[in-house]
Amino acid sequence: MNRSELSAERARELLNYDPATGLLTWKVGRSHKTPAGSPAGSLSKQGYVCVKVGGVLYKAHRLAWLLLTGGWPSQFLDHINGVKSDNRACNLREIGRAGNAENLHRARVDSKTGLLGVSRDGFKFRATIQASRRLHYLGAYQTPEEAHQAYLTAKRQLHAGCTI
Repeated sequence: MNRSELSAERARELLNYDPATGLLTWKVGRSHKTPAGSPAGSLSKQGYVCVKVGGVLYKAHRLAWLLLTGGWPSQFLDHINGVKSDNRACNLREIGRAGNAENLHRARVDSKTGLLGVSRDGFKFRATIQASRRLHYLGAYQTPEEAHQAYLTAKRQLHAGCTI
């Protein structure tokens, strides 16, 4: 069964979704270890809850959307608060690629400063932001915290879907 073959009707036969908590549970027992009413899915290394249905692994937020709306999302599904395992209905929104990329809440793991939009620039700290396919230079600052504050100010102005 590929992703497009799983219908909302079939998903509703197998799963319950609680929009207030974001939890998926099995309507039918999967095995003696997974009886009806058991939580569906497990946490992936990337932080998403994933559920296997019919031999296909689905991200729980996409299944939640299918159960809520009756259809698969046509764009990206974004976790508004940036927590990949928080699948409450109020935390999910359909958004384009750019909006999804702009809704970052923390720096990449390989960031040397550990702060979004901040990099080392000699003895100072440079703040930059990407918006409308352009890199915007926000200045060089004495401390990484000052540079990060400049980034956050610009993010709130330039990123329409910003939730920080």
